[in-house]
Amino acid sequence: KQFWEIESVDVKSTGDTEASLCEDHFVRTHKRNEEGRYVVSMALSRDPSCLGNSKDMAVRQLNSLWKRLSRDSEYFSLYTDFLREYEDLGHLERVVESSEPPTQYYIPHHGVLRPDKLTTKLRVVFNASSPTTTGISLNDILMKGDVIEDVFQTISRFRRHKFAFTTDIQKMYRQILIDPDQQDLQRIVWKMEPNTEVSAYRLKTVTYGMSNAPFLAIRTLQQLAEDEKSRFPLASEALLHYTYMDDIVSGAPDLKTARRLQSQLRDALQSCGMALHKWSSNSPELLNSSLSTDVEHSFSVDTDLSVKTLGISWKPFQDRFVFKVSISMKPSYTKREVLSVIARLYDPLGFLGPVLTKAKVLLQRLWQLRLDWDDVLRNPIADEWKEFVATMKYIEKVKITRFILTDTWLRIVLQGFADASEAAYGAVVYLQCFYQSNNAKVTILASKSRVAPIRVISIPRLELCACVLLAQLVQKIRSSLRLEISDIVLHTDSTIALAWLKMPANHLKTFIANRVSKVQRLTENCCWTHVPSPLNPADLVSRGLSPRDLPELKLWWSGPSFLERGELSSGPGPPLMNESEYSCELKNGVVPELPISSICVSTNCDLSFLSDLLCMSNSYVKILRIFSYVLRFVNVIKSNVIVSGPLSASELNQAENRLIGMVKGEVFSAEIRNLQCNKGVLPNSKLRNLNPFLDSDGVLRVGGRLGNSDLPYVTKYPAILPNRHKLTNQIIVYFHLKNLHIGASSLLHCVRERFWPLNGRSLCRKIVYECIVCFKARPIVTSQLMGNLPRDRVVPDYPFNCSGVDFCGPFMIRYRNQRKGVLHKMYICIFVCFVSKAFHIEIVSDLTSEAFIATLKRFFGRRGKCAKLHSDNGKTFCWCKSGN
Repeated sequence: KQFWEIESVDVKSTGDTEASLCEDHFVRTHKRNEEGRYVVSMALSRDPSCLGNSKDMAVRQLNSLWKRLSRDSEYFSLYTDFLREYEDLGHLERVVESSEPPTQYYIPHHGVLRPDKLTTKLRVVFNASSPTTTGISLNDILMKGDVIEDVFQTISRFRRHKFAFTTDIQKMYRQILIDPDQQDLQRIVWKMEPNTEVSAYRLKTVTYGMSNAPFLAIRTLQQLAEDEKSRFPLASEALLHYTYMDDIVSGAPDLKTARRLQSQLRDALQSCGMALHKWSSNSPELLNSSLSTDVEHSFSVDTDLSVKTLGISWKPFQDRFVFKVSISMKPSYTKREVLSVIARLYDPLGFLGPVLTKAKVLLQRLWQLRLDWDDVLRNPIADEWKEFVATMKYIEKVKITRFILTDTWLRIVLQGFADASEAAYGAVVYLQCFYQSNNAKVTILASKSRVAPIRVISIPRLELCACVLLAQLVQKIRSSLRLEISDIVLHTDSTIALAWLKMPANHLKTFIANRVSKVQRLTENCCWTHVPSPLNPADLVSRGLSPRDLPELKLWWSGPSFLERGELSSGPGPPLMNESEYSCELKNGVVPELPISSICVSTNCDLSFLSDLLCMSNSYVKILRIFSYVLRFVNVIKSNVIVSGPLSASELNQAENRLIGMVKGEVFSAEIRNLQCNKGVLPNSKLRNLNPFLDSDGVLRVGGRLGNSDLPYVTKYPAILPNRHKLTNQIIVYFHLKNLHIGASSLLHCVRERFWPLNGRSLCRKIVYECIVCFKARPIVTSQLMGNLPRDRVVPDYPFNCSGVDFCGPFMIRYRNQRKGVLHKMYICIFVCFVSKAFHIEIVSDLTSEAFIATLKRFFGRRGKCAKLHSDNGKTFCWCKSGN
């Protein structure tokens, strides 16, 4: 559901104590041995003596592992070769001590097959989360540390360089030694044959499977960059900013610098016992260099090979990013399979933003249909999803240029675009690289999208959320590229959002104010401008797009045409703005100050007229009469027929319909468009349960089931009124006064005879609560103090010693042995214990004293005689008392 949840306002934390402790521990304890290799110590949150026995569990899992090893000879060969190599390289040593140390931990292990890998087809995985007999594992007492690495930033920086290369640090974790005092916390058990004895081994290096392994490995590389900065400045820069885990993706603006960087990287890493392999480059000179003996591919004109670069396919010869889609069609899909297909589209920079938006909107619709994870999709959404999957093959035609600059560039401008629709909102950023005075190379950098929340939010609010998304994306790109950017121009096609962004945040309501404040803080030195919707590429990511249409869409890959012409904005000013939607988000008492460059007011605008009309009076009757005279004047001008005298009922009805029509055009514009196109309202609309329709006068009414009744038309199909609108409040106040200040429930009933206000019950309660007359006449409810409980109720006693009795009924029964179905009365006699609240039930045939006495005897026979028996002095009870 995170696809469509609205982000909350950021609250900065005070800092991670564990991360700072890990950093301090590393700085104090790390060292280099005589070979130059780093020796690190694991930071522990608790004393390792809390660990219990772990060897028995490790032996049991080893025996289970051997069942598979004995069945699969290839698996056995790969497994033993892996551990033998581990031992030959000195990363693993056999334990020769006979006695166990005071603190030790045995790590269970298993193998993971990776047939697609060219080198390591099997990797042994160590499970340091396996609990000991005390229920605590090694990972539970390790402090993880703070790993700050972002694939988005690394790939973005990789696109800066003309000459680019990628390489991999061979066995990076295993080149970092663990302090000998802690190596007994990394023990394993192993045996070469199933019938031989189990031997204990000690892992001497950083081990994958430990929760702190990523921190130790990355922090060691950072320490290497710091230690060797004076000797290898280029390598130090690459290790700090162009490394993601054990992958280095870097480059240089010229071939000479790239070769120096290669040499420095090799020498710097060799100084600490590490080696580089799997070289790839877009330059044959770099691959053919004597330094690059272990290359991942050969370089020739005929080669169309692609290599994985941080999860993205990169074709070095073409120097382009590509996508590979291996998704087969199925006859049917479940919601789980839909999410699986979406997750397989790995796109950290958002190049496929419009396609992913379409897929995420489809997934949201599945949530709205309340399908379980394994429910099969049904039509029409099943056909829509199958068509989407069938067109995913066109994604392989997408090719994105890696290099975003030119050989000689003058200045760089970031161009960002934001947009929102009813389905989603998003942002996209381009780099405008000027290489001549009026010419620029435009390249897409990244995009981001989110599906609109299920709870309906107005389009202006979604547009503002898109601006927040754009501001965050631009800030992240600026920190990633680390280039000198001359200008940042941000575009949106929402005049309302632009007007909000130019206002002080404290003049706006909370939701708008928080986001406006955030955008203003993130884009302090940026320029916000208006762009027409047809020129806004973010419109594509907000509405979604079929994979078939994406590869050749120039607006998406290169932005609007004015960017390539070297222009910073589209030129013409913004169109007219809906003033009421802008003003409704202002705090009470704040006068809207609309910038002339952003807002134009038209005297022909119905919405501006409605806003002015409703401000003339708080009386609905007065507003209605004023508008009726306005319409009469318009009719006189059109027909040249003078009409005088009091207003007629038809004129008042016409004015009322026009008023309601103007309100619905302001609030329910999307629903009206769908109904005019003979489409139903959207599933996320507030009107979806009302079955709305448009009558002959264009009034939006509730479609109910009273069509065959004799009720008036306005009662059978009441007009829909929006929630929190001034006209709705005036109408409810009018009915409240007309019906002599009736209560909230009665007021809602009277209003619904002609209108259907959304959230009407709450509105009626609010009107009644705020009415001064009702407040003065509202009676004060008093609460009577209760007396003490009788002594028999509060003094402990054995059950039913003090009881109460009463009858209930009659109940009609029919005897089974009677041939005729004659009904007879019967009653139930209930005895209740005053102390324990236990009750005893007896069936009584009638209300005679004899029947009750017989019932009482049965009760005494079962529960014992009562000291006191209380009743309501019914005639049956009184006669029995006098008779006894």
